[in-house]
Amino acid sequence: MKLNHKDKKIWLIFTICFAIASIAISAFFYAQEIDGKKSKAYQIAEAYAVVLKRDFSYVTSSTATMEKLVIAENGQVSNRDFKHAAKLLKKDYVSLIELVPNGVVTNTYPFQPSGKNNDLNKVKEAKQVLDFVKKKKQTVIYGPMPLLNAKRCVVVMNPVTLKNGKFWGYVMMTVTLPDVYEHTLKSLREMGYDYCIDTNKSPLSKKKVQVESSLGKGKTFKYAVGYTFSYGSCQWTLNIAPQGGWRSRKALLLWGLMLVIDFLISGLLYLLLHTREQKEELDRLAFQDSLTGLLNRRGFLKELNRRTKLDPEQVMTMAFIDLDDFKFVNDVYGHVVGDLALKNLARHLMQVFPENSLLGRTGGDEFCVVVPSDDAAAKELIEQAVEGVQEFTAYDKKIRYTISAGYADYPSQADSIKQLTILADEALYAAKIHGKNAAKHYAPRMKRITRAQLGFNVKNVAHGLPGGLMIYRADGHSREILFANDYLIDLLGCQSYEDFLAYTKSSYDNFILKEDFAAAEQAIAQQRKEKLTDPDKSLALNYRVRTKDGRLLHLSTLGRYVEDEYYGDVFVVFFLPGDLRLIRIDH
Repeated sequence: MKLNHKDKKIWLIFTICFAIASIAISAFFYAQEIDGKKSKAYQIAEAYAVVLKRDFSYVTSSTATMEKLVIAENGQVSNRDFKHAAKLLKKDYVSLIELVPNGVVTNTYPFQPSGKNNDLNKVKEAKQVLDFVKKKKQTVIYGPMPLLNAKRCVVVMNPVTLKNGKFWGYVMMTVTLPDVYEHTLKSLREMGYDYCIDTNKSPLSKKKVQVESSLGKGKTFKYAVGYTFSYGSCQWTLNIAPQGGWRSRKALLLWGLMLVIDFLISGLLYLLLHTREQKEELDRLAFQDSLTGLLNRRGFLKELNRRTKLDPEQVMTMAFIDLDDFKFVNDVYGHVVGDLALKNLARHLMQVFPENSLLGRTGGDEFCVVVPSDDAAAKELIEQAVEGVQEFTAYDKKIRYTISAGYADYPSQADSIKQLTILADEALYAAKIHGKNAAKHYAPRMKRITRAQLGFNVKNVAHGLPGGLMIYRADGHSREILFANDYLIDLLGCQSYEDFLAYTKSSYDNFILKEDFAAAEQAIAQQRKEKLTDPDKSLALNYRVRTKDGRLLHLSTLGRYVEDEYYGDVFVVFFLPGDLRLIRIDH
């Protein structure tokens, strides 16, 4: 379709401007990505510099070990002792170990015949380095230098001073390159990096020479990222760059994509297609739960209505499923772990129910599933989903939880989807009332259950008790206090639960008077043993406690070990009002 001059001009201006913007944005993203890659390369260079230090550290520590031998023998090391020690210290990349008293080589391993080069004082450059080592009393890495086998080496020089303070000489180890750090260079190559290592030959030289290069001897590469570090009294620089240079495939793809968009957006067809895609994406977001990926309540009901319209006579079972004590999981482990629990539950449900089931998260920790099958098959699937304890790992901790479900059948129990939803919901609350971790099939008697019954919690119970209540960990490692009611807090003269924890230092060990602790502990330990044969047996015990204001109280208690799915073994203690002496502790 042809355009008039005005529209064509607008189209050309828009196309050119968009193309320029595409190039500019691509160039910006290219620069950003390259900067990111260089930053990452610098971190890698820094990390591998540490690895290079570690590669040399064995040699320097070995020279230090040989130094201790020389000092222990007061400088008179027998050839036998030297050979034995050197044999233990030698590695594949250590080609030679030498004792050099006053700059003259006297002992070598492997054995080297004596020659004119044994007196290093006669070699000018070597003499200068030896004098530096002696003066600074520092270990020095000297090299690189060529070897006869076309390889190179460096010499690690360690000064030795005897116990009497007299300078004795040097311990030297000749290290073959690149053998000592070949695994490090191999790792860099496997990560996709070229490398170049430079160093000054000795502490007396400022000029750096190339030690290694993945591109070949003497070759360097441009735009490398380098990290410089000190080791052996010399400055080392590790330069790295990606193999093939700094490239940004993402920026190239982005540029190409933006050019394609530039051409597509110039036509009305693209505008219409783009509008339709936007609408579809908005529909998806409107009907999908962003956390679990399941349908949300709106999407679930829409899909359920669509299915029932297609087949109004279809037999189905609807189940409401939720995570037991979800508020507890959120409060104890945090909302991030709570979200992970919901995602874990969603995965579990998707694994249990067949693909033709309709599954959604209808709100909070509540999920809904519609199983298009007969009552018996649906019951088996729902009970399988609820059975047992679910478990996942978050931040190196194993999190356990249970689920409950209530379900009803269509059309045998309900004559409409609305009624089916009500019946399944009532069945779920029946499961909650009857102890949770259960699947309840709807029965008419469930109509008598009121939701107010679920609002009665442990705090309400503890507040109404005619005595004190405390719960603490009893797993053998900790006696951390987990709960105390207001009666007990007031009894000890504390102003609040936080004040109570501060006074007892959050531990049951600090609750009992020290003079009564041993006897009480013995009785508690005995009760724990008896729990194995009689799990319902309670322990009656008397002991004394000191209140915050200094008063001494005699308390009578009843206690029992309980295994909790979240805290493990806990001990529940009820403090009886008055002075009931059930087991007397003599004071």
